[in-house]
Amino acid sequence: MKILNKTGFIIGIISTILIFLGLSMMQKDYYYGEYIMYFGFIVAGIVWIWSIWDVIFADDLKGFQKTFWLILTVSVPVMGGMLFYMMHQKKGKIVT
Repeated sequence: MKILNKTGFIIGIISTILIFLGLSMMQKDYYYGEYIMYFGFIVAGIVWIWSIWDVIFADDLKGFQKTFWLILTVSVPVMGGMLFYMMHQKKGKIVT
């Protein structure tokens, strides 16, 4: 699976897991649940900015493709970026 070579995708999955882990820990009144959830949000924000950066500087995308992916990654923060990483696996091949 070439998707596992994308660092942004893997970190996005980890941030999502951290957010849900923190939420479940907060629900059970664990003290560190808040910190884990906030750390997950910080990592998710970094992944979001990273995916926007990758879309802007992807030189194998046409103008309308770049616009589409930029709108998607900005409007749906982490999931839009992860979707971009899933669909943009090989240079020169993208599904839009």
